[in-house]
Amino acid sequence: MDYYKLKVLNHKKLMIFCIIIIVFLLLAYYYFYEKNHENIVIEKEEVTSATTISNDEGDIYVDIKGHVAKPGVYSFKIGDNARINDLILKSGGLLKDADTSLLNLSKKLEDEMTIVIYSKSEVENYVKEQNELLKKLELCEQKVKNNACINQPEVNNDHKKININKASKEDLETIPGIGESKALNIIKYRNNTPFKTIDDIKNVEGIGDSLFESIKEYLTI
Repeated sequence: MDYYKLKVLNHKKLMIFCIIIIVFLLLAYYYFYEKNHENIVIEKEEVTSATTISNDEGDIYVDIKGHVAKPGVYSFKIGDNARINDLILKSGGLLKDADTSLLNLSKKLEDEMTIVIYSKSEVENYVKEQNELLKKLELCEQKVKNNACINQPEVNNDHKKININKASKEDLETIPGIGESKALNIIKYRNNTPFKTIDDIKNVEGIGDSLFESIKEYLTI
């Protein structure tokens, strides 16, 4: 009986020893596997990072907003010489209410540009505001100097001069500060008395010295 108990006891000790060895091996395997796996992940991240940097070289990134199918940031290769129109196509194209009449679609893209595609209503409001501004400029002209008026645009000496004896109403309206009413007054005046010098335009109703000084560079006869 004692022999049997001793045998069983030895058998249990052997099993416990085997279990301890197995646990030790598992712990050793887990330690070395995790360590190696961690190093592999780090190496992969370094390779990925290096690849990303390499891929970014020579790229430009442009942000497009507004009325396109997929607004967002898009990348192009510098060598592509991409234009705004290419960006619109890459972003899924224009929405139905988009209006590009105020934009230069052939402009070359540059890094960190922001392109906004306006809607038709936004463009209409902008044009309306510009027309209202021109009307306000017509009020700020002659006889009484008003320093509160909005400054008129500087004259470009390379602009096309308008022949005040021959110009149509539409051409006369291209002169800053000359609206429809003043254009009709100019035509009415010259039909009776042709202009001999550009200074004679000051005889036209609604055109005083201050307005004449601001538009004389546009005039010829």
